[in-house]
Amino acid sequence: MKLLFTAFFTALTGFAYAQYNGTGSVTQGPAATVFSNMYTCTGGRVTNVGTITASDNTVWTVPAAVNFQSSAFPFASDLYNPCTGPLYANTAAALAALTGSDTITIDTDGELITAFVFADNYFEMYINGTAVGKDDVPFTQFNSNIIRFRVKRPFTIAMHLVDWEENLGLGSENNNGFSYHPGDGGMVAVFKDASGNIIAKTGSDWKAQTFYTAPITDLACPTETGALRSSSACSTADSNNGSQYYGLHWALPTNWMDAAYNDADWPNANTFTNAEIGVNNKPAYTNFTDIFDAPAKDAEFIWSSNVILDNEVIVRYKVLAASIPSDKSLLQPIELIPNPASKFVDIRAAADMKPGSIEIFNTLGDCVYTSVGSETRIDTSTWPSGCYVVKYTSSNGSQFRKLIIQSN
Repeated sequence: MKLLFTAFFTALTGFAYAQYNGTGSVTQGPAATVFSNMYTCTGGRVTNVGTITASDNTVWTVPAAVNFQSSAFPFASDLYNPCTGPLYANTAAALAALTGSDTITIDTDGELITAFVFADNYFEMYINGTAVGKDDVPFTQFNSNIIRFRVKRPFTIAMHLVDWEENLGLGSENNNGFSYHPGDGGMVAVFKDASGNIIAKTGSDWKAQTFYTAPITDLACPTETGALRSSSACSTADSNNGSQYYGLHWALPTNWMDAAYNDADWPNANTFTNAEIGVNNKPAYTNFTDIFDAPAKDAEFIWSSNVILDNEVIVRYKVLAASIPSDKSLLQPIELIPNPASKFVDIRAAADMKPGSIEIFNTLGDCVYTSVGSETRIDTSTWPSGCYVVKYTSSNGSQFRKLIIQSN
């Protein structure tokens, strides 16, 4: 039906829409500005929002419909913000400034997770469908953020990513000496547990789907294979006349942010180097390479198949339940008395172990107990019988022991 309508519309208007054979809604030319300068930053670009009507009479918001002005959607905390400050020199300083009021609780008995995000340009993050943080600078200058939330594993990360545009509906900006320069996107994120362990990082194992592509100069170049919406064959050249540029739009699924949403057929995310995204001169990134470029678990910039032309992208990733260490890693210097236990267990660290935190996991990987102290008596009288893992973390590192509970 869409293709028949497009051919009919072409016959009436003379537009070359008949070249397009995909499922997207086609627009041409600039959008009308409906909201001017949503955010002002010295040295930044104007953040406008507009609407444009497609050949199928659908009205689209460009560059995207976002929650930036919604008080119900929390702002993320700052890692580095050149628009309003603060300008933290390192990760430790940024974390030290947090008071705890920034934490979004999804599960009251969940573990504390800290996310570090650098997005070009804008992001909104959901955990299991709950809004946990949005970018506080929608366009430029370039900033980075911290988001903390409390949740039980497994949980699903879903993020709405937007590469903002100066030329609304035309996917471009005034740059490189051209009036219509297609900008690029890119997002990198690292998620850590309360012990500082990386439990998730952006990479090709994430899912990424495209919902707005522009500018398109030739409607014959986009292709679709299954759920993959590819513009890789399309030109990304700069120009000084974008009045005839096309845009392709797809509606976001209503429940895309929920853990239950089925993204199995979505394409995997594409990865990009620091040089490809162009962050090596941006302090919002380079001040925190200990996080984003951790030697052992280096996070990668991700996007859909085209980091230049795809302007609205949804990415998703499921963090699995915490894994239980192998028996070899359980032979560590902490004592569990008694073990097997029934009514209680005392957890005692060896004499050379410094005070630390205690976490206990069941066989599903769920954290069933957390505490702080070098010697703790834990009431286990109501715990189901079975095998558990005790994790003791201090500045010496993390130590593990197997705990057996035998109910009375």
